[in-house]
Order: sequence, then C-alpha cells, then structure tokens
Amino acid sequence: MSAPKRAAEGGLKALLLDDDPYALEFLRAILAERYPQLTIDARSEPDPTGEYDVYLLDDDFEGVRLAGKLARRIRAQRPDALILAFSASLDGNTLKELLGAGCNGVCDKRVPADLPEMLAALDRCMAQLEELRAEAPSDLSGRYLVKTFRDLFRAWNQRLEEQE
Repeated sequence: MSAPKRAAEGGLKALLLDDDPYALEFLRAILAERYPQLTIDARSEPDPTGEYDVYLLDDDFEGVRLAGKLARRIRAQRPDALILAFSASLDGNTLKELLGAGCNGVCDKRVPADLPEMLAALDRCMAQLEELRAEAPSDLSGRYLVKTFRDLFRAWNQRLEEQE
C-alpha cells in the first residue's frame, strides 16, 4: 500500500491557511487527489485553531508575514503536528524564523521544483504520523481506546461473517 493511501486511511486532518483563494484551491486539489481520505479544511484568515495533524501555512497575509508566529502557536498547541510553509515571499530571515518556530519544511511557490520535493517529504511525514498513531500510547487515552475497540469489533464481525 502506498504511503499516501496508508496515511489517508488513518483519518488524518489537514488545515490550509492562505489569503489567496487560488492558492488554497490549488493546494486543496493536490492534497485531495493525493490523499483521498484526508480531511482538509481551508481558511483565508490566519487562524490555526483546532486539532489538525498537518498544517500548510502561507507566510504573507495581506502584506504581513505571519508564518513564523503561526508556526510557534501551532507547535505550542500541537507538538507532534507537521507544519509546512508554502509561500511566495520567502527570504533568508523568514526561513530562519520558520525553522526556529518548529516548521518542518518550506515550499517556495515561485520555484516549480519545490512542489514535488515537498509532496515527497509530505508522503514520508504522513507515513510517520500513521506509524505514531498506530503505536499504543503510554496511557490509555480515549482516542486509543476507541480505535482499539473499533478494531476489535471489526475483527469480531469479520469472524462472525466467515462462520455464516
């Protein structure tokens, strides 16, 4: 099974933040095609609230560079989330700020070769997120218990169907 398909089957959620509606739709289309089961939310406002596994951030919101600030906020709330900056206004200072803020990767919208590299890195990261989700947590959290019971019920139902 391919990495994108594996990642999509885990119920991962992504949030796209960009004030450019064309960029939002472009990213949404690429991710929806590559990860058909990925739940994708998009916002034109720089509001990263919510629980997401993957965040794709534009840097420039109406002339104000916010990706570093957004990445720090996300990292504080979601330490295991994947954060990617996807911007046409990247420079050395912005890159340094993004790395310091915990951003996992950067894609320059002006460089066509960046997109395939970002998607390949995203495939690897999504597969790692899935592996982390599959591991048992150190405590019995509600999410883990629900997944465990769901898997158990599926196995029982499958056995019952096979016996019939």
